[in-house]
Amino acid sequence: MIRFAAIQMCSTADVAANNAEIERLVRKAAAQGAQVVSLPEAANLLLRDQFDYPATCRTEAEDGTLSLCRALAAELGIWLHTGSLLLRQDQGDRIHNRSHMIAPDGRITARYDKLHTFDVALGGGGDFIESRVVAPGERGAITCEAAGMRLGLAICYDLRFPYLFQALASAGAGVLMIPASFSPITGPLHWEPLLTARAIETGSYVVAATQCGTRDGVTTFGQSRIISPWGEALATAADDPAVILAEIDPAEVAETRRRLPVLGQTRRLDGVTHEA
Repeated sequence: MIRFAAIQMCSTADVAANNAEIERLVRKAAAQGAQVVSLPEAANLLLRDQFDYPATCRTEAEDGTLSLCRALAAELGIWLHTGSLLLRQDQGDRIHNRSHMIAPDGRITARYDKLHTFDVALGGGGDFIESRVVAPGERGAITCEAAGMRLGLAICYDLRFPYLFQALASAGAGVLMIPASFSPITGPLHWEPLLTARAIETGSYVVAATQCGTRDGVTTFGQSRIISPWGEALATAADDPAVILAEIDPAEVAETRRRLPVLGQTRRLDGVTHEA
């Protein structure tokens, strides 16, 4: 059994305060026996105006939150998933929305850039075009090892694209990491059903650490979850900063996929036939 923790935060425009909260909550998770700890999306910084990110964010080499996470992982002897950090491109005028997996010795063992940007027309204050500022990832699906399990990496809006998670699970991922900063417009209806569907349809655990609360007029949904391959919510958070933990059993992934061998039954379709 491997103990995973999902950290729920209310990140703000104050990077130093965010870093202090990251350190407090990561230490709390480690003290409770967590071997793999996940932060939420945009753990380092959340701004009211997305067009302020390119001038505010640091590059990966300069980012203090990433340095802090590497130091914490090494000191505490844990695997630390950064959720995602908002980082200025080395070249270009946009930013990366990027996850890192950090090993217990402080090494970065994997990077994943959010594939699907949040370009939506939810109405009113819910309209958002993330791609104006965030450069979509170009490396495709990414898995990595942590604590003896293979993890599949995703970020927030990726949750709505099942083919990504089918690819990750087919490549051996038994835990799907889905950090988020979910909209309060869609969250009440879509968040938990989508997380549960991704778990059930791939026979995987889902670890979803999220942003919560309101800062500078911007509200995020909260409700972090850890979900079993059978679709059971093993750990849940409400609307405040929190650490949630659950035991993850690699044998449960294998058993669920044996009982429901969906991944091996997938058929490729060569288009759609239109009949009268």
